Amino acid sequence: MPNIKDVAALANVSVTTVSRVLNKRGYISQETYKKVYDAMKQLDYQPNQLARNLYSQRTYFIGLLVPDISHPFFAEMAHRIETLLFDHGYKVILCNTQKNDTREQNYLNMLRQNKVDGAIVGTHMLEVSDYEKLTLPVVGMDVFLGDSIPTVCANHIRGGKLAAKPFIAGGAHTVLQIKGNHDIKCPAWTRHSVFVSELHEHNIRCIDYELKEEEFIRSEYYGIIQKLVEQHPEVDGFFSTDTVAVNALKYFLEQGKRIPQDVMIVGYDGIDAAKTSYPSLSYVEQPFDKLAEVIVDTLLRKINGEGITENITVEDIRFIEGNSTRN
Repeated sequence: MPNIKDVAALANVSVTTVSRVLNKRGYISQETYKKVYDAMKQLDYQPNQLARNLYSQRTYFIGLLVPDISHPFFAEMAHRIETLLFDHGYKVILCNTQKNDTREQNYLNMLRQNKVDGAIVGTHMLEVSDYEKLTLPVVGMDVFLGDSIPTVCANHIRGGKLAAKPFIAGGAHTVLQIKGNHDIKCPAWTRHSVFVSELHEHNIRCIDYELKEEEFIRSEYYGIIQKLVEQHPEVDGFFSTDTVAVNALKYFLEQGKRIPQDVMIVGYDGIDAAKTSYPSLSYVEQPFDKLAEVIVDTLLRKINGEGITENITVEDIRFIEGNSTRN
């Protein structure tokens, strides 16, 4: 079985240089990197990961906690975060909490015991103190976890204004907004309050419905929309996340409503469902790529010793006009 000395001999470099290449320490020229990796490939040399971890005092694992990996928003973000972290030499431990505080606590305990290098948290079912007492670097993904933990999110204030604009311009009278549970402390809540304020400033009524915990099931969205619209048949506008908005699109069309002449619909996020619906959905698009880049960059900087605590807002949010709103 080849060892590090064999790699050094074939690459015509020192054992110390091979070690520095493996541990990404110090300056190494691209030519030297290539010589070492070519030698490793030719010898089929597999470095001892445990030894590397002990040497660098890192595990090169990152915990990613999400409430529901099947939800398109978290699936989009997890895909991008995993790809970026892999490019930096890290692997991701995915923790799907299923919006359960016991599962979330168990995952946090596991991450502490396995001594991951850091964690990205997109769920918040526990107390702030449970996160603030973590000794590892943590970044919040669109959730508030405490004053000492930075949160990265899109500019939801601008998002709320962008979402309201087509209803104002299109002359809506009564808009139904379906939103998440306020018990989850997240920046996204600002978009809902801004959206309502913008409509009220233009004398547009907003029916504000907050989903109950047991209603956070995508198979339930259609029935919830049906119930609310039957109670408020005057609704001529609808706003929610894309996953709810496409259900509204389906419901109104099946009721014989014309989109957007009778009812205007706006989604929020910019997931694939919004981009492939028919009629095409108008939606506010979150900057998934930029969000993932900032989250990963912030966490890696914290791992490297930077004391980052301030929240970071990503500004690149925009409105994509489809055929579900009036020009």
